Amino acid sequence: MAYYLDIKIYPNQSLTPKGLLLLMFLITIPASFIGITFFILGAWPVLGFMGLEVLLIYIAFKVLFYKNKFYEHIILDKEKLSIFFKKQNNTITKIELEPTWLQVQIETIYESEDILTISSHGKKIILANFLIPEERVKLAKKIHYGLSEWKNQYSIN
Repeated sequence: MAYYLDIKIYPNQSLTPKGLLLLMFLITIPASFIGITFFILGAWPVLGFMGLEVLLIYIAFKVLFYKNKFYEHIILDKEKLSIFFKKQNNTITKIELEPTWLQVQIETIYESEDILTISSHGKKIILANFLIPEERVKLAKKIHYGLSEWKNQYSIN
């Protein structure tokens, strides 16, 4: 089946699992050296706090990796615009909209923050919240172009 739009949107991820291991190694070595030095000097609680610091950094990165398993999939075919919110390959939520009256907008929330929305008949869906503003603008243009192609195809017939 031919689609007018078929986009998968993934969060940006600059660190690989191997990179995380290397980073944790580079953090653990100096933290261990500092903690052991203070332990020898008699300030033994510092060693525990250094270990706690390394553990909290590791947990923060694992949470980030977990959140990066989520993505959005947008499909526009002859009949409808479907938006799938997925985790790995499992669909969490599926939203279907009739594309005739859809509006794609970048709405400003604060001076430096905006959101990409698709709205129709009182429904408003926020998309690509994890992308940077420039990428959201590019995505809005792609969606708008796909909707224009769809409308041009079916307004003639």
